[in-house]
Amino acid sequence: MAEGRRRAGKILGLLELIEEHRSALRYDWRTRFHKGLDESVPDEIGWSEALDLVKILRADPASMLAAAMEGWDHPISREALILMDQFDLDMAVNAGKKKPKPYPRPWKTSDKTTQRHGNAGGRSRAEVARILNAHGHNLPV
Repeated sequence: MAEGRRRAGKILGLLELIEEHRSALRYDWRTRFHKGLDESVPDEIGWSEALDLVKILRADPASMLAAAMEGWDHPISREALILMDQFDLDMAVNAGKKKPKPYPRPWKTSDKTTQRHGNAGGRSRAEVARILNAHGHNLPV
């Protein structure tokens, strides 16, 4: 999909998605529903049901479609994600002063773990506290 372009809704959006991620969606369709995508939609499965099934595939990180849409190297199950987090915690607890590298994830990671928005470096602590308090926090100024 072109950058900044809004995805069309319902059937047109599904058709765009099929065009953009055809291989991943075909794989998921064949392995999960035991039918070919091209011969089952719309002949055996209606557009509305196909859209519902694609939404479910999209929400599952273990699907090829979700991995392709996110730009990951490969899909990954929720259980594997939990195990990776557990591994990282165990390594951190037992590493002592040396900071261990996290277990590799299928997505691209940067060395920066904090994402800053706006000019946070140019504000005093009191200014930041006033801004946060205006948004419902309760920090002393």
